[in-house]
Amino acid sequence: MNAQDSLQYDLIIAGGGIAGSLAAVAAAREGISVLLVEEQGFLGGSLTACGTGPMMTFHAGSTQVIQGLPEELIMRLVTKGLSPGHIVDSTGYTYSVTPFDAEGMKRELELMVAEAGATLLFHTTIAAVEKGSDNGITAMELLSCGTRFMVRASYFVDATGDGDLIAMAGAPYTQGRAKDGKDQPMTMNFKLVDVDIDHIRALMDTEVSLFPFLAPKAGLHKQAQRLSCSGFQEIMRNGIASGEITFDRDIVLVFETNARNEVIVNMTRVNGENPVQPFSLSRAEQEGRRQVWELYAFLRRRVPGFSKARLTQSGPRIGIRSSRRLLGLYQLTVADVLNQTRFPDAISTCGYPIDVHSPDGAATDSVFLPDGASYTIPYRCLLNAVVPNLLAAGRNISCEFDAHASLRVSPSCGAIGQAAGAAVALAVRSGKELQHLDIDALRTLLCSQGAYL
Repeated sequence: MNAQDSLQYDLIIAGGGIAGSLAAVAAAREGISVLLVEEQGFLGGSLTACGTGPMMTFHAGSTQVIQGLPEELIMRLVTKGLSPGHIVDSTGYTYSVTPFDAEGMKRELELMVAEAGATLLFHTTIAAVEKGSDNGITAMELLSCGTRFMVRASYFVDATGDGDLIAMAGAPYTQGRAKDGKDQPMTMNFKLVDVDIDHIRALMDTEVSLFPFLAPKAGLHKQAQRLSCSGFQEIMRNGIASGEITFDRDIVLVFETNARNEVIVNMTRVNGENPVQPFSLSRAEQEGRRQVWELYAFLRRRVPGFSKARLTQSGPRIGIRSSRRLLGLYQLTVADVLNQTRFPDAISTCGYPIDVHSPDGAATDSVFLPDGASYTIPYRCLLNAVVPNLLAAGRNISCEFDAHASLRVSPSCGAIGQAAGAAVALAVRSGKELQHLDIDALRTLLCSQGAYL
């Protein structure tokens, strides 16, 4: 061991995606010492590493229910011309989408974390955890650049998405749907440039039936600065029937980025692999990349507007929708989502529908809330009864499989991350354990940080 063994922080956050990054900002702005540990060389998680985009949705009807630090991030990007901000979702699926420049997001999150005073540690994985007599985590052994070293803290946040720290610390968790443990499929997104967006827009005027979610809201695309497109189902069916498409996918789904005529293609679908089993995840990466090239050829050959498209990037890693979820002090249920539950310990709000990409085939099963409706997420979903100084943040919080299919989207994860960071800051300041925080004080702190509760 070396001199780094003496590193001590109030809070260590595992994972620098949207949840972990904003947890670090929220906590460090309150004056506590924070270390943010990330396995890659940049922040943003799936938004910047997997080609995930746009962010959706910050809204429930006309009400913006995700505010605070996620909104600050977007406004900073807008100011620099790196995002058009929140625009109408021209697929007709949800209320708004928020395109962004992925390279800009990497930089802006890094600036926010640095300006808040948190310490960043890139290219680092967790090798082991050390625990104390109360079963709380006392330290993590980290591995970076061939070097192992220890870092210590009073509190820890798992913002890995996959619940890696939760599992390593012995906190209770579950995975997949209840009946068989299967997760939603993984997807390798990819980017195309030189797509003829104007041609697709024209089809939305003349052949709106090609776009099933848009059809009841004809003309919606005219309000969108950047185009979101979900359609061409018959072309996809024909592609599967002819053998040109060799996996289950029912629709063409693309989203224009901050750059005109550049789209993110969200269409590959890798079922039957486990996102938290090493060899299985590696097989998923290979299959995802195979599907990318198959789809690229098919889009150019068969789908209007794509004949001159060029492939510029596939995600450096495959996108994971669902994996481990904490079994916490409370498990958010589907009934909570559909009943629009308002919890007394609510720390964030979400208006996104239940959006389950089938673990078995091509279908996407959606359950929509009434127009403008939303639900809240309670603080108890971040806590567990076994490891007292560990919080979950992001898509690995405590919830049922189908409820997770709503709250897992990036604006929601950012709001949950902000709440986790604020909770630790309050715990440090008050001297109270995470399970016994003054909820009114936590909600007041979040409101002072601009959150919508």
